[in-house]
Amino acid sequence: MHFHEIKQRLTTEPVASHQKDAAILLPLVQIENQVHILFQVRALSLNAQPGETCFPGGRIDQADSTPKDAAIREFTEELGIDPSLLSILAALPKIESPRKGLIYPFVAEVYSLDTIQPNPEEVDDWFTIPLDYLLHTEPTTGYITITIEPGENFPINQIANKRAYERKTYQMPEYFYTYNNRIVWGLTARVLNSFLQHLKQQ
Repeated sequence: MHFHEIKQRLTTEPVASHQKDAAILLPLVQIENQVHILFQVRALSLNAQPGETCFPGGRIDQADSTPKDAAIREFTEELGIDPSLLSILAALPKIESPRKGLIYPFVAEVYSLDTIQPNPEEVDDWFTIPLDYLLHTEPTTGYITITIEPGENFPINQIANKRAYERKTYQMPEYFYTYNNRIVWGLTARVLNSFLQHLKQQ
């Protein structure tokens, strides 16, 4: 493989490689001259995270050409907004989820919420939070303790310092954003925090 091939592959939009990989959209919309972020609340009838706040998105299907296509499709299916009413602004760094594979987040501008029609089988409610509020309000941070145990076929005896990986524990931060009795946390808050940090650094 030559350098120009390496460059081409690294600059080509990624294709999901795991059956659990998912794509999500972080939607921005202008409301009364202020940029807001659109969130949705998962339907209470769902098996996974019912009633939780999240961004539109879901698993990448084989019919999706790219993770970006999957994010747009899921946004349309869940909120009923035609894809012609949004524009992808940028991709955020991928996030690895132990239970869900890789998550591909994309930031999008939504031109109007006038036609929003949430799918009741997937979405219980929706709301927005002003971007300026989130940029100037630090989240509450809690920590989850995670224990690592080598699984079956893990070659622990081939590792020089194997004791460091036997029942290794570490803490992972969890962010909690609150606004008007709404709470954003978990994977959604991690994506949100990544987005906000990018804006603050610029």
